[in-house]
Order: sequence, then C-alpha cells, then structure tokens
Amino acid sequence: MKALIVDDETDVRISIRLLVNWDEFGITDILEASDGVSAMALIREENPEIVFTDMKMPNGDGMELLQWIEAEAPHAKRIVISGYDDYTYIRNTLKHGGLDYLLKPINRSELLDTLRSAVGAWQKEEEERHLRIRKNTEINRTIPAYRDKTLSAVVSQPDAYRTCADELQEAFGWSDARKCRVAMLLTDPLPRSVLRKFGRNLDLLYFLMTNICNEIIGSGRTGYAFKHANPAYGIVLLFTGGFAELNRKLADMNDAFSRFLGARFHFACGEAEAFPEGIHAAFEKALRTARSVSYAKEGGWIHFDAEAPSPAEKQVSLTDYGSQISTAVYSGDVRRIEDAVGKWIEAVGRLRHVTWEHLQYWRYEFELLTGRLLPDSDSAAAGDPVKPSSPGLFPVDARGRLSPDEWRREWTEAFARIAGRLKEKRHQEHNAIYAIKQFIETNYAESLSVQEIASRFFLSREYVSRRFKQEFNENISEYIERVRIENAKALLANGEYSVADVGAMVGYQDGRYFSKIFGKLTGMSPREYRKKRPI
Repeated sequence: MKALIVDDETDVRISIRLLVNWDEFGITDILEASDGVSAMALIREENPEIVFTDMKMPNGDGMELLQWIEAEAPHAKRIVISGYDDYTYIRNTLKHGGLDYLLKPINRSELLDTLRSAVGAWQKEEEERHLRIRKNTEINRTIPAYRDKTLSAVVSQPDAYRTCADELQEAFGWSDARKCRVAMLLTDPLPRSVLRKFGRNLDLLYFLMTNICNEIIGSGRTGYAFKHANPAYGIVLLFTGGFAELNRKLADMNDAFSRFLGARFHFACGEAEAFPEGIHAAFEKALRTARSVSYAKEGGWIHFDAEAPSPAEKQVSLTDYGSQISTAVYSGDVRRIEDAVGKWIEAVGRLRHVTWEHLQYWRYEFELLTGRLLPDSDSAAAGDPVKPSSPGLFPVDARGRLSPDEWRREWTEAFARIAGRLKEKRHQEHNAIYAIKQFIETNYAESLSVQEIASRFFLSREYVSRRFKQEFNENISEYIERVRIENAKALLANGEYSVADVGAMVGYQDGRYFSKIFGKLTGMSPREYRKKRPI
C-alpha cells in the first residue's frame, strides 16, 4: 500500500512520517506533496490508497483536493490534518469522503486510530472489489445458464420478450425474424440406458444435448436450444427461421442422440406464430402437444399439435392406491408391498394412453405419498437410486415406451427400502428415548429442562415429550422430579446433610421449591421424612 502526505510545512510531513510504524499497516511507500496541484499529479501517477492532507495550502488547498479525489480517485481514503478548528472545514471534509478531521499539533494515538480505520476500510472495499471481479468472471462463465433462464421466461410469460429484446437481438440477431415455432425435447422420463450413464450428472447430459441441438440448428439467427428453468419442460427449441427443414433437423438430432447416447427422444412441436409477440403462444401450443404424447404404445418421435389425441377414458390416480401401498409399507412385508404396487401398475395398464401429463401428475402424487411415509427425511435417506423429482421415476425403454414390469420391480424395491428405513427409524427412536431416560438417571442433579435434553439428543422438545409419555406412561418433567426425590430420600436418610444441601445436591437450588416438590410426591416435608425414616 502507498500513503501520500500533503502539507506545505515540511516539519509536519516529517512528523507524520516519524509518528507511524508504516510496516505495521502494510504501507511500503510514503509519498509527499506540498500543495494540492502536485498532490493530484502524484495521485494520478502512483494511485495511493491513503491520503493525508492539510486544508490551507498554496496552489490548490485541501478542499479542492478532497473534491478532486472524490471525483477522480474515490477509492483513496482521505484524512485531514489541519490547524483550523473550523466547522465549515469539518463539514466539507465529511461531505467529500474524508474519514476524519485531526487537529494540529498531532496526537499520535488519534493519528494511529484513524489510520487503522482508514486501512481497514480500504481493505474491506478491496475485498468487495475482488469479490465483484470474481462474480463477473463467474457470470461470463455461466452465460449459457443465464440465457437458459432468460429464454425460459421469454417463452413462459406473455410479453416477457420486451424486457430483454435488445439483449437477445445482440446475442442472436433476430431483428429480421417474423415467425417463430417452438419444439420441446422431452427428457422426462429418461430412457434407462441414458439414466445409467448420466443419472448422477444430469447437467452434463443437458449440456451435451443442447450442444447437439444447436450444432444441428446452425446459426443462432434461425433458432436456439436451451434447458428450460422448469425441469419438467426439458429442452426447448425456439426456431425463428428454417421451418421447412424443421422435421429433418429434429430427426437429425435424434440420430445424433442415438449414436452418442444410445436412445431417442420425443419432440413436441407447436404451430408457427408471429415473432416476437407470439413466442408465448407458440410455447403453449408445443406444451399442449407435449401433454398428449403417449408412453403406452410405440409410435413416432416427432409429434404435432394436430395429432394430439383427446381420450375420454377415466383418469387413474395414484392417490386411490396410496392407502394400500402405505399399509403395506408400514407392515414391512415385501410381498404385500409388491401386491399393492402391482394393483396400481395393473390399473395404469388398462389405460389406452399414458401421457406425459399423466406422468407429471403421478410424480406429484408419488412425492406426496413418500413425504407422508417419511415426513422427516427424503427419498435419498430411504436409499432410492434416484430422487422422486428426477427423470428416473418412470422406466422407459429405448423405444420410448413405459415398461410395466420394470416399473413394478423398481417401485416395489423403493417402497421396500422406505419400509426398512421406517423400521430402522422406529428402532433408533426407541433407543433414543431409553438413552434419555438413562441420561436423566445419571444427570438428575444438573439443571435439566426438556428443551436442553431434546437439544442434546438432536430431537424436538415436542417429540421427546410425546414419545417419553408413550413409552413410559409418565411425563418427562414428572420423571425428572421423581428421580430427584428418590435420590433426595437416600440423602435425607443419611443424616449428614441439611435439607437445603440435599435439595441442591439433587438439582434444586431453591430450598423452598425443593420442599414443595418433596411434599407433593411424598405427602410430607423433608424434615418430617427424616424424622420418620427407618432406623
């Protein structure tokens, strides 16, 4: 760091030099100037972090220098050392960023305290500047993620394009576009072969897939593929031109996916709309098509709005089978779990269409069901290979169809793991309550409260109170008092300690309160008990 001392008196500059151990503050260079103009030149050339300045000087006074620093070198910390105790000077010092106004003759303690504050303030701001630089670097690295978020809002919200039109125009050059079409690349559910490769790194999968899509789309002027912020919507392709080649490009993408990933994917396409005002409408049409894509039968990979079926069959809800599955899970019987899951799969198998919309709703029901079974945990705690919100919940084969046998097996295993987790949890809770009981019996003399005991065992106060009552048919606070009084009886029988000492030894610092509790539980006072104790 560098410090600049500005004063027209040489002896003042020398005094400041001698009063400070500069190495202690990390200051390696001390510069000097005798007036404001020469100080400005030094600041331009050397960029000092700390500036000491007098107020009255020839050729540019301290006030002018402070105003100049505020405009030209605002990072520099300014300290005024003046022989004038003038309110106007003090006020303007603070107004233009001065940290302190010290009077001559210089008080060394005040000088060091002010310098310490100035150095600390500069270091803090320097850390913040470095943090901003790092953040800007990260932003540059995450431009694709930022574009994904921006374009997700553009397609999902009416008129959102207006808020970022210039930005997207600069990025993609869409000024000549008059029409747009949206296609959704459905990545939920994922084929099992893909999930096995990328199940633990889905971000890498989406990165590879969007790169393949954008390479085939070509110039950004004709479209762009991005990962939608809503995981359920997969990858969205926004086309602003080249509509005649749309089918070919989507087919080429699937060929590339087949080569690199070993699987193909469904595309849901909407009709052309005016650009940019029709972007949201184009996305809604693609979304309507996506909701109708069926996974129950083998068919094409590219779907259009005109092909959307509208089945009038009765819907099947997982909730209708939730109580059977829950009962089977609580029983811990794997065969019962398999039977309950099997009934659900059979009901699904009777549907003519199992659409993407069905799967989204069943996923929501599955999360509710597992959440009720394990309210204080998540699916990972139950040992599931994939989380309920991941695209691995429904097994899809390489032909894009659901596999009922795989579905039955995987859900049976998942619910069996939950059953095992519940059994383990019950065992742990049982042990924890007995450990709490043992802890009370050993530490009754301490200042115990239910909250302190619960915190020690990483449990909630309410839970400990409820489970203790269930297990021992006695409130935990009542049990603490009973243990203390039983130990107090033994001490009173000993005859060596006063009643107050006995109370303190079993955890009661207030002798009157001890006597009150003792009387409540024994029907007599501690002194009466001592007199009537067995000889």
